[in-house]
Amino acid sequence: MSNKPAIVLIHGHGVDASIWDAVYEGLASDHSVVKPDLSAQTSHETMEAYAEDLYSLLQAAQIQSCVLIGHSMGGYIALALADQHPKLVSGLVLLNSTAFADDEAKKQSRQKAVESLQEQGSGPFIEQTVPKMFGEDFHQNHPAEVAQYVDRFSNLPANALSAGMKAMASRPDRVQVLKNASFPVLIIAGKQDQLVPYAKSQELIAAVPNAQTVVLEKSGHLGVIEQPDDVRKAVQNFISKL
Repeated sequence: MSNKPAIVLIHGHGVDASIWDAVYEGLASDHSVVKPDLSAQTSHETMEAYAEDLYSLLQAAQIQSCVLIGHSMGGYIALALADQHPKLVSGLVLLNSTAFADDEAKKQSRQKAVESLQEQGSGPFIEQTVPKMFGEDFHQNHPAEVAQYVDRFSNLPANALSAGMKAMASRPDRVQVLKNASFPVLIIAGKQDQLVPYAKSQELIAAVPNAQTVVLEKSGHLGVIEQPDDVRKAVQNFISKL
Protein backbone atom coordinates (compact mmCIF):
# COMPACT_ATOMS: atom_id res chain seq x y z
CA MET A 1 0.00 0.00 0.00
CA SER A 2 2.93 2.35 0.70
CA ASN A 3 3.99 2.32 -2.96
CA LYS A 4 0.56 3.37 -4.16
CA PRO A 5 -0.60 6.99 -4.23
CA ALA A 6 -2.90 8.06 -1.46
CA ILE A 7 -6.48 8.95 -2.34
CA VAL A 8 -7.79 12.33 -1.19
CA LEU A 9 -11.59 12.66 -1.12
CA ILE A 10 -12.70 16.31 -1.17
CA HIS A 11 -16.42 16.88 -0.63
CA GLY A 12 -18.47 19.69 -2.11
CA HIS A 13 -20.45 22.66 -0.81
CA GLY A 14 -23.58 22.21 1.30
CA VAL A 15 -22.60 18.68 2.35
CA ASP A 16 -19.89 17.10 4.50
CA ALA A 17 -17.38 14.25 4.30
CA SER A 18 -20.10 11.68 5.04
CA ILE A 19 -21.03 11.71 1.33
CA TRP A 20 -18.04 9.39 0.78
CA ASP A 21 -19.20 6.75 3.27
CA ALA A 22 -20.51 4.30 0.65
CA VAL A 23 -17.23 4.27 -1.33
CA TYR A 24 -14.68 4.78 1.44
CA GLU A 25 -14.28 1.16 2.52
CA GLY A 26 -13.84 -0.14 -1.01
CA LEU A 27 -11.16 2.43 -1.77
CA ALA A 28 -9.41 2.13 1.61
CA SER A 29 -8.89 -1.62 1.16
CA ASP A 30 -6.13 -0.92 -1.38
CA HIS A 31 -4.98 2.63 -0.67
CA SER A 32 -4.41 5.11 2.10
CA VAL A 33 -7.44 7.40 1.99
CA VAL A 34 -7.64 10.94 3.36
CA LYS A 35 -11.17 12.29 3.83
CA PRO A 36 -11.00 15.85 5.20
CA ASP A 37 -14.20 17.51 6.38
CA LEU A 38 -14.24 21.14 5.26
CA SER A 39 -17.88 21.83 6.09
CA ALA A 40 -17.13 23.98 9.16
CA GLN A 41 -14.27 25.95 7.58
CA THR A 42 -15.16 29.62 7.94
CA SER A 43 -11.91 31.49 7.30
CA HIS A 44 -11.33 30.74 3.59
CA GLU A 45 -12.93 32.79 0.82
CA THR A 46 -10.77 31.63 -2.10
CA MET A 47 -10.13 28.21 -3.59
CA GLU A 48 -6.41 28.84 -3.20
CA ALA A 49 -6.84 29.19 0.57
CA TYR A 50 -8.76 25.90 0.78
CA ALA A 51 -6.08 24.27 -1.38
CA GLU A 52 -3.18 25.52 0.75
CA ASP A 53 -4.94 24.31 3.89
CA LEU A 54 -5.32 20.87 2.31
CA TYR A 55 -1.71 20.93 1.12
CA SER A 56 -0.54 21.58 4.69
CA LEU A 57 -2.64 18.65 5.90
CA LEU A 58 -1.12 16.34 3.27
CA GLN A 59 2.39 17.53 4.07
CA ALA A 60 1.80 16.84 7.77
CA ALA A 61 0.66 13.33 6.83
CA GLN A 62 3.85 12.94 4.73
CA ILE A 63 1.84 12.30 1.57
CA GLN A 64 4.05 13.00 -1.45
CA SER A 65 1.86 11.55 -4.19
CA CYS A 66 -1.92 11.41 -4.33
CA VAL A 67 -5.01 11.06 -6.48
CA LEU A 68 -7.33 13.99 -5.87
CA ILE A 69 -11.04 13.18 -6.11
CA GLY A 70 -13.11 16.33 -5.89
CA HIS A 71 -16.89 16.46 -5.73
CA SER A 72 -18.42 19.75 -6.93
CA MET A 73 -16.62 22.50 -4.94
CA GLY A 74 -14.14 19.82 -3.92
CA GLY A 75 -13.22 19.64 -7.59
CA TYR A 76 -12.52 23.37 -7.60
CA ILE A 77 -10.25 22.88 -4.59
CA ALA A 78 -8.53 19.94 -6.31
CA LEU A 79 -7.92 22.05 -9.41
CA ALA A 80 -6.44 24.87 -7.32
CA LEU A 81 -4.19 22.39 -5.52
CA ALA A 82 -3.10 20.80 -8.81
CA ASP A 83 -2.40 24.26 -10.20
CA GLN A 84 -0.28 25.25 -7.20
CA HIS A 85 1.42 21.90 -6.49
CA PRO A 86 1.32 19.76 -9.67
CA LYS A 87 4.14 17.44 -8.53
CA LEU A 88 1.94 16.23 -5.67
CA VAL A 89 -0.76 14.99 -8.05
CA SER A 90 -0.62 11.58 -9.72
CA GLY A 91 -4.23 11.72 -10.93
CA LEU A 92 -7.28 13.98 -10.70
CA VAL A 93 -10.96 13.04 -10.71
CA LEU A 94 -13.69 15.66 -11.13
CA LEU A 95 -16.97 14.25 -9.82
CA ASN A 96 -20.05 16.34 -10.64
CA SER A 97 -17.69 19.29 -11.01
CA THR A 98 -16.21 21.59 -13.65
CA ALA A 99 -13.09 23.59 -14.49
CA PHE A 100 -15.05 26.53 -15.88
CA ALA A 101 -15.43 29.72 -13.84
CA ASP A 102 -18.85 31.05 -12.88
CA ASP A 103 -20.60 33.27 -15.41
CA GLU A 104 -22.06 36.58 -14.23
CA ALA A 105 -25.54 35.14 -13.65
CA LYS A 106 -24.09 32.40 -11.45
CA LYS A 107 -22.00 34.91 -9.49
CA GLN A 108 -25.10 37.00 -8.82
CA SER A 109 -26.99 33.89 -7.74
CA ARG A 110 -24.23 33.05 -5.27
CA GLN A 111 -24.27 36.60 -3.87
CA LYS A 112 -28.01 36.28 -3.23
CA ALA A 113 -27.35 32.97 -1.49
CA VAL A 114 -24.73 34.61 0.75
CA GLU A 115 -27.23 37.32 1.70
CA SER A 116 -29.87 34.69 2.43
CA LEU A 117 -27.45 32.69 4.59
CA GLN A 118 -26.51 35.79 6.56
CA GLU A 119 -30.15 36.76 7.11
CA GLN A 120 -31.85 33.39 7.58
CA GLY A 121 -29.14 30.90 8.51
CA SER A 122 -28.42 27.50 6.99
CA GLY A 123 -31.86 25.86 7.15
CA PRO A 124 -33.70 27.57 4.28
CA PHE A 125 -30.62 27.39 2.01
CA ILE A 126 -30.12 23.66 2.60
CA GLU A 127 -33.85 22.93 2.26
CA GLN A 128 -33.82 24.61 -1.13
CA THR A 129 -30.45 23.35 -2.39
CA VAL A 130 -29.93 19.77 -1.24
CA PRO A 131 -33.07 18.31 -2.88
CA LYS A 132 -31.80 19.74 -6.20
CA MET A 133 -28.60 17.75 -5.75
CA PHE A 134 -30.42 14.47 -6.30
CA GLY A 135 -31.63 13.20 -9.65
CA GLU A 136 -35.20 12.25 -10.46
CA ASP A 137 -34.52 8.52 -10.06
CA PHE A 138 -33.17 8.90 -6.52
CA HIS A 139 -36.05 11.19 -5.52
CA GLN A 140 -38.58 8.60 -6.69
CA ASN A 141 -36.85 5.60 -5.13
CA HIS A 142 -35.41 7.10 -1.92
CA PRO A 143 -37.53 10.08 -0.78
CA ALA A 144 -36.88 9.37 2.91
CA GLU A 145 -33.11 9.44 2.35
CA VAL A 146 -33.36 12.81 0.61
CA ALA A 147 -35.20 14.16 3.67
CA GLN A 148 -32.54 12.69 5.98
CA TYR A 149 -29.75 14.42 4.06
CA VAL A 150 -31.61 17.73 4.18
CA ASP A 151 -32.00 17.33 7.94
CA ARG A 152 -28.33 16.42 8.44
CA PHE A 153 -26.86 19.21 6.33
CA SER A 154 -29.20 21.86 7.77
CA ASN A 155 -26.84 21.90 10.76
CA LEU A 156 -23.86 23.12 8.72
CA PRO A 157 -22.62 26.56 9.89
CA ALA A 158 -24.06 29.43 7.84
CA ASN A 159 -20.77 31.36 7.92
CA ALA A 160 -18.93 28.33 6.49
CA LEU A 161 -21.51 28.02 3.71
CA SER A 162 -21.14 31.75 2.99
CA ALA A 163 -17.35 31.49 2.80
CA GLY A 164 -17.63 28.61 0.35
CA MET A 165 -20.09 30.57 -1.80
CA LYS A 166 -17.69 33.52 -2.00
CA ALA A 167 -14.81 31.21 -2.92
CA MET A 168 -16.81 29.56 -5.69
CA ALA A 169 -17.92 32.90 -7.14
CA SER A 170 -14.36 34.25 -7.30
CA ARG A 171 -12.60 31.17 -8.65
CA PRO A 172 -10.81 31.45 -12.01
CA ASP A 173 -11.26 29.25 -15.06
CA ARG A 174 -8.88 26.30 -14.75
CA VAL A 175 -9.49 24.40 -18.00
CA GLN A 176 -5.81 24.89 -18.87
CA VAL A 177 -4.81 23.00 -15.71
CA LEU A 178 -6.56 19.95 -17.16
CA LYS A 179 -5.39 20.48 -20.75
CA ASN A 180 -1.75 20.87 -19.68
CA ALA A 181 -1.83 18.23 -16.94
CA SER A 182 1.10 15.85 -16.66
CA PHE A 183 -1.21 13.49 -14.75
CA PRO A 184 -4.30 11.56 -15.95
CA VAL A 185 -7.71 13.18 -15.57
CA LEU A 186 -11.13 11.54 -15.13
CA ILE A 187 -14.39 13.46 -15.46
CA ILE A 188 -17.46 11.77 -13.93
CA ALA A 189 -20.72 13.48 -14.91
CA GLY A 190 -24.32 12.93 -13.86
CA LYS A 191 -26.91 12.79 -16.64
CA GLN A 192 -29.54 14.23 -14.25
CA ASP A 193 -27.26 16.82 -12.59
CA GLN A 194 -29.04 20.17 -12.12
CA LEU A 195 -26.15 22.03 -10.46
CA VAL A 196 -23.43 21.10 -12.96
CA PRO A 197 -25.70 20.35 -15.93
CA TYR A 198 -24.72 17.49 -18.20
CA ALA A 199 -24.54 19.90 -21.16
CA LYS A 200 -21.82 21.86 -19.31
CA SER A 201 -19.97 18.63 -18.57
CA GLN A 202 -20.09 17.81 -22.28
CA GLU A 203 -18.53 21.22 -22.99
CA LEU A 204 -15.74 20.47 -20.54
CA ILE A 205 -15.17 17.01 -21.98
CA ALA A 206 -14.91 18.54 -25.46
CA ALA A 207 -12.45 21.17 -24.17
CA VAL A 208 -10.23 18.56 -22.49
CA PRO A 209 -9.81 15.75 -25.05
CA ASN A 210 -7.10 14.05 -22.97
CA ALA A 211 -9.55 13.40 -20.11
CA GLN A 212 -11.16 10.03 -19.47
CA THR A 213 -14.93 10.23 -18.95
CA VAL A 214 -17.70 8.31 -17.19
CA VAL A 215 -21.39 9.26 -17.37
CA LEU A 216 -23.74 8.24 -14.55
CA GLU A 217 -27.06 7.79 -16.33
CA LYS A 218 -29.30 7.76 -13.24
CA SER A 219 -27.52 10.33 -11.08
CA GLY A 220 -27.91 13.98 -10.29
CA HIS A 221 -25.25 16.04 -8.50
CA LEU A 222 -24.51 13.44 -5.81
CA GLY A 223 -23.39 10.48 -7.86
CA VAL A 224 -21.33 9.19 -4.95
CA ILE A 225 -24.59 8.67 -3.02
CA GLU A 226 -26.88 7.87 -5.94
CA GLN A 227 -24.62 5.39 -7.78
CA PRO A 228 -21.83 4.63 -5.28
CA ASP A 229 -20.78 1.30 -6.79
CA ASP A 230 -20.39 2.86 -10.23
CA VAL A 231 -18.36 5.74 -8.81
CA ARG A 232 -16.13 3.40 -6.82
CA LYS A 233 -15.54 1.13 -9.83
CA ALA A 234 -14.77 4.10 -12.07
CA VAL A 235 -12.24 5.44 -9.57
CA GLN A 236 -10.65 2.03 -9.00
CA ASN A 237 -10.36 1.44 -12.74
CA PHE A 238 -8.80 4.88 -13.21
CA ILE A 239 -6.29 4.39 -10.40
CA SER A 240 -5.36 0.87 -11.52
CA LYS A 241 -3.93 2.32 -14.73
CA LEU A 242 -1.75 4.98 -13.11
